[in-house]
Amino acid sequence: MLNIFIIVALLVLFFLFAQKYLIKDDNTKDYTYRNHSPVLTAAESTFYRALTDAVGEHGVVFAKVNMAQLLVPVGIRKKKDRFIATNRIAKHYFQFVVCDPRTFEPRAVIELDNGKTLNKPKAEREKLLLHVCRSANIPLIGTNIRYSYQVSKLRRLLATHIDLIEPDKEVRFCKKCGSPMVVRVASQGEFKGRRFFTCSRQPQCNYVENYNVVFEDDDIENESEEVV
Repeated sequence: MLNIFIIVALLVLFFLFAQKYLIKDDNTKDYTYRNHSPVLTAAESTFYRALTDAVGEHGVVFAKVNMAQLLVPVGIRKKKDRFIATNRIAKHYFQFVVCDPRTFEPRAVIELDNGKTLNKPKAEREKLLLHVCRSANIPLIGTNIRYSYQVSKLRRLLATHIDLIEPDKEVRFCKKCGSPMVVRVASQGEFKGRRFFTCSRQPQCNYVENYNVVFEDDDIENESEEVV
């Protein structure tokens, strides 16, 4: 009985000592910090500026967004499994996220290829990106550093997922027969729900065009020069 009393007394003394000296010191100790690095590298900053120019007023661009801020696991009943699924994505981030300017809901994820050799960590990250974006139904757009200087080509990449034109002000004519084009919505298939331009003379003329395709004379001329 005496031995039990001594053990309990020692445990109480240890708890009081730890609370007074160890835990308290850890909570009240002041740490100093320094600036580690910019949020974005020089290459990422250049691309970010081009991306914001391409999006314009049609979206808001965020950089390095933690995956767990945008995604939550679904269809998982066990609390332990939900914790594991959340922890898996909490360790990673999306490089760039384009959001709706009104609701701030994600419209597309942009992944900038750093040009480095595909090693195991990079391959695992790309595999995770593909999986989470596909399961959450968020478009994933891969780009490289060349697009940092080609705003018009960035617009073309974004055009499928983000409204870059105003339909009330956009007037288009069929490139096949010259007739006015009208806006329609795909009712089935892989592109169900997406808008597109179609010739008003259908079925006589079957020309169709991406709803958000952006044409810029300077870009077309540059592409012609590259081909030559």
